[in-house]
Amino acid sequence: MLFTVQLFDSSAQKQEQCNILPTPVVYKRVKGNLYLREKIHLNKENWPKNTLNQLDSMLQKFHKITIQDTTGKPFIRLRKLTNVPKDFYSISISSFIFISYSNERALYYAMQSLVQLIKTENKIKYIPKAFVQDYPKFDWRGLHLDVSRHFFSVEEIKRYLDLMAMYKLNTFHWHLTDDQGWRIEINAYPKLTTVGAFRDSTLIGHYTANPRKYDSQRHGGFYTQQEIKEIVSYAAERYIDVVPEIEMPGHSRAALAAYPRFSCTGKQQKVPGLWGVFEDIYCTKEESFQFLSNILNEVVSLFPGKYIHIGGDEAPKSRWKSCAKCQNVMQKNRLKDAHELQSYFISRIEQFLNKKGKNLIGWDEILEGGLSPNATVMSWRGFKGGIAAAKNGHYVVMTPGTHCYFDHYQGKSNEEPLAIGGYTPLEKVYQFNPIPDELDAAQASYILGGQANLWTEYITSYDQLEYMAYPRAIALSQALWCQNKPNYEKFCQVLYDVHYEKLDSLKVNYSKSSQRASITSKVNEKGISLILDSPDTSDIFCTSLRTKLSGEEIKLNLKAGEELMITRPKKHVTEQEIEFISKNSALGSTIHLTRHHALGAKVNYITKPNPQYHYAPSLLIDGQKGVRPWRGHEWIGFDTCKIIIEIKLPEKKKIKEIVFSFLESNGSWIYLPKQIQVSNQMKRRKKIRSTTNINSELVRLKIKKRLKTINIEINTFSSIPQGLPGAGRVPWTFLDEIVFH
Repeated sequence: MLFTVQLFDSSAQKQEQCNILPTPVVYKRVKGNLYLREKIHLNKENWPKNTLNQLDSMLQKFHKITIQDTTGKPFIRLRKLTNVPKDFYSISISSFIFISYSNERALYYAMQSLVQLIKTENKIKYIPKAFVQDYPKFDWRGLHLDVSRHFFSVEEIKRYLDLMAMYKLNTFHWHLTDDQGWRIEINAYPKLTTVGAFRDSTLIGHYTANPRKYDSQRHGGFYTQQEIKEIVSYAAERYIDVVPEIEMPGHSRAALAAYPRFSCTGKQQKVPGLWGVFEDIYCTKEESFQFLSNILNEVVSLFPGKYIHIGGDEAPKSRWKSCAKCQNVMQKNRLKDAHELQSYFISRIEQFLNKKGKNLIGWDEILEGGLSPNATVMSWRGFKGGIAAAKNGHYVVMTPGTHCYFDHYQGKSNEEPLAIGGYTPLEKVYQFNPIPDELDAAQASYILGGQANLWTEYITSYDQLEYMAYPRAIALSQALWCQNKPNYEKFCQVLYDVHYEKLDSLKVNYSKSSQRASITSKVNEKGISLILDSPDTSDIFCTSLRTKLSGEEIKLNLKAGEELMITRPKKHVTEQEIEFISKNSALGSTIHLTRHHALGAKVNYITKPNPQYHYAPSLLIDGQKGVRPWRGHEWIGFDTCKIIIEIKLPEKKKIKEIVFSFLESNGSWIYLPKQIQVSNQMKRRKKIRSTTNINSELVRLKIKKRLKTINIEINTFSSIPQGLPGAGRVPWTFLDEIVFH
């Protein structure tokens, strides 16, 4: 017998508070509760074994409820449906529980939702009577993990998968190879793991530290093929597809440490313990393709899923340009440049994978030089690559650094663990929408979904891994599952009130950064105001202001939400330390603040900053200089070779000097500018001062003029020179406080 079901209009359905995350399409509360006993009776033969086993495990773990088989009427009744959306399910809770579902995967999702609905009060277990109807918005709901920079055990991977399954994330992107470690056993090439899986030392602290220090400790590990099969099977039981990534042609130093003959130079090098981009990549000679084909032949046999990820990102071309064999390949195939050679490389690999029944997916650099005909693009450098691919009829997974890089900082507190940089708070993840406005409905159909990436250069333990992933992964699940997600405040209410308790019971080391007190600033007519923001409105902040020049110290108490006014100086620029100590919340922070003549001035960005690094327009004149290692929320970032900014002072003022604060982090493609020019206004600009001799992060320009409107032009490389990290790309320019003396 075939069944159909009426679909409720989710846009018309008023969302009532529901404990399920990700939030279902429909949650309709009805009067009363369904009380639960310590034993629940099911007809076990009607359930898929893996779903039943996990239901039993979770009921016992969370609620101390056990399952018993029955031949009579079960407490939870099932009905399979047709003619409904993909992965559709509904749950009706009355005097019993009735689950309707479209397929086994949908039943698994229904099971996860049902467990989330159970409440316990005074040892009494119950479920609010309600009707739930649900199905996902996107097919690809992914979470990535880099095990190359730091290795994680089989049991840790399984725990990672368990948490993904709780929140209906269905794609595990497993980054198995990179410069710093090869993590998958390949029988044809044993040195990949005996040599390539281990490094002799690892960088201590941040990449930008000078001088750099290393721990001189051997680090590494790999997964046997039997362990790979075990993890793939474990994921499948949770309806999670595993997408392995075997990096090529770049990020291949670990493989080349084991087999240097497949590089252009043949030079023997160790597995590096330093992060970044390396010049040595796979040579495009025929022997390299045979090497990679043999590797992929074993990889394909281990992973039954549709996709094999081949990386394709950050591949410097300098070795290819000086390699006779690579040049011969270019001539033979009539390739005009190294970008077309990379396209040729990717096409060769795609042809091999297609013959094996697999689809190639790679980072958006595979667009350069022309995209292989059937390739899928994973767009990480913003949305542009994904937009271009979708417009040309290629499938796309959106994973932009603006919203989806979980190795970025998630809080502003000094308590946050060391991270690579950037700033991706919980709310930013929640705002993620994989479908850009630039795409019409037909083009948008090529967007498979989205994914968050967790790179582990600075993540040395599994506890830290969980801290960086959660609760941001739950916000990601909302963005990728919900047809119409509730507002951020409602999401946080359910997250904090219900799901943090679940994470606590599982001993997940999740972050509470979104609940921490913080200090924000806003422009006012006299300068800026510092606002003390705390989730506890009764919080009191003991605030101490100390002026460096006079040593004068002022102490005062401020309530949460009150503003501390910082005015522009009448004469001389002054440096102050402001210490905030919260009585109720975890905040102990010291701000080093410069009071100068442009404090709170109007900033007009003629050149728009990259959205990923444009958190507040007033950052350039808020009196606070960015610290090192860099954090995204403290800097304005540009990815253009010319930057024009206009600053309007509140009144005409004699300016003796302008001091610019830049960031230099070449490993992150962040470079000092080549030239700065200051003019007195936009129209009929008259140059006041310029400099081209820039070799420091702090640049001083003598002015000695009365000014009100100042036009600043900053020029950098049109592209990063060969031999430097990111060669051939447009460099990043990061700018923070511009101080007017």
